[in-house]
Amino acid sequence: MAVDFPGLLLLSRNEALRAYVDLVLSEQGISLRHFDLAREGMFWLVEHTPRYILLDQDLDLDPFAVAARIRHVRRLKEIPLAVLIEPSEKLRTTAEVVRVTAIEKPLNRDRLFRFLGLGPAKSV
Repeated sequence: MAVDFPGLLLLSRNEALRAYVDLVLSEQGISLRHFDLAREGMFWLVEHTPRYILLDQDLDLDPFAVAARIRHVRRLKEIPLAVLIEPSEKLRTTAEVVRVTAIEKPLNRDRLFRFLGLGPAKSV
């Protein structure tokens, strides 16, 4: 039986992105679990159910293929899942076909908060 994880799973090789997401989430009291490699993240998902999943376009595997595999797991089907992409009509269309949210780079607080279902980001 999978253990619930009340935070966000981030699959990305980008250390700066990870640090930014961790900073923004920590301000909201949301935990982050991060993996550089898609395979490691997929193995983690066998035993854990995160509240949100965010995949980076620059993942070691095609993020849309990873997203499609995640969507085939009944337990993970309803988890909010997004792919962080470069602005591109082709990538937005691919995200629609795979049924994942596309978040255009660069990631900012407002885009992340919208994905998490939180209110607008407060100016600091």
